Parts: sequence; structure tokens; C-alpha cells
Amino acid sequence: MMILNYTNKTNQELERLIKSNDPAAMHELARRLVQGEGIAEDNKRGIELARQSEALGYPPADTVIGYCYFYGKGVEEDKQKGFAYFHSGAVKGHDAAQYNMGIAYERGTVIPQDYALALEWYQRAADQKFAKAFYKLGYFHEHGMGVTKDVTKAFSYYEKSANLGYVKAEVEVGKAHLSGRGLLRDLTKAREYLERAAAKGNRIAARLLRDIE
Repeated sequence: MMILNYTNKTNQELERLIKSNDPAAMHELARRLVQGEGIAEDNKRGIELARQSEALGYPPADTVIGYCYFYGKGVEEDKQKGFAYFHSGAVKGHDAAQYNMGIAYERGTVIPQDYALALEWYQRAADQKFAKAFYKLGYFHEHGMGVTKDVTKAFSYYEKSANLGYVKAEVEVGKAHLSGRGLLRDLTKAREYLERAAAKGNRIAARLLRDIE
């Protein structure tokens, strides 16, 4: 089944589509409900919608159900079951599930820690332009986790993540331009990225901007 991007649809539009039995709309509203994103958090309805979407064969629904079990949202916490759902969504090609697989292998709290496998899953998510995955690839290269330390390559990944709008990456790119880490120092570029992050409420970016002034 084709994975659709409904992130730009309003909650009202999603509700109308759900009445038409649209599994992509069920998934997107479920995701918002369990994370409290632009709507009051409602874990019970969130996981119900995710299960309806899963029953209709929509792969991303596995990720929401996995999230619910992993963090005990609307169901009793079961990290192993959550991981199993993440894996199911990941092998079906869902970028967020692939990212969560990377998190699981990076942290090693549910399965044995394995930086090489974490990198593999982050790369698969990044191949689908998943912003947080690019950030993680940058972090791994900056700190030499499972790869040779390479601040220039790390900056390249941070920049890709930042240009997809991920606030943590915007801060890192701003800091790199400010200090000349992995590239030539550029205060204009530093301000540009830090202002983007500060506009999203990032306090580190706001503090760094004050220091520049």
C-alpha cells in the first residue's frame, strides 16, 4: 500500500477522511493524538485509530502502535512489544519506524547496543529524507560512534537535517558556522540558522544569538 503524507492536512480534514475509511488519515490523526501535536492528547482514541489503520494494511500504523507500547500510551508499557511493532513498520519501509530502530540499537535498553546497526537504520530513514535521521548520522560522525570521527561529514549531515527544518540540527549548523567547526567561520550563516532555531523556541539558539550581538 502506498504511504501518503497527510502532515499538512488539518485535524478537521483528517476527521472527514476517516469517515471515508482512509487508513492514512487514521494514522496521521492517531500520531497527533498520542503525541499531543496540535490537538489535545488522547491516547485511547489514538491507539484505536492506529489499530484500525493497521487492520486496513497501512504500514505506518505499526509505528504509532509501537510508540504506544514503548512508552505506555493508552496501553500497558511493553518495550519489547513496542520494538516488535517498530521493526514491523521499518521492514515495510516506514521512515519513522526505521529511525526508531536506530534509536533502539543506539541506546541498547531493549536490545543489545549496536552502533553499526543503528547507523544502518538511520541511513535507511535518511534515504527517505527523514530529518531526524540525518541529525543522528551527523552526531555519530561527530563523535566517532561506529565510524571514524569526521567533523566535516558530520556538518554535512547536520546541514541536510537543518534544511529539512529539524531544530536541533539548525542549532548545530549555527554553532559550526559560529566556531568554524568543520568549515570556515561565517557569522552571517551562524545568525541565519540560529535565528531559525530561536524562532521555534530553542533557548540554546537564543542564548548564542545574544552572545553574537
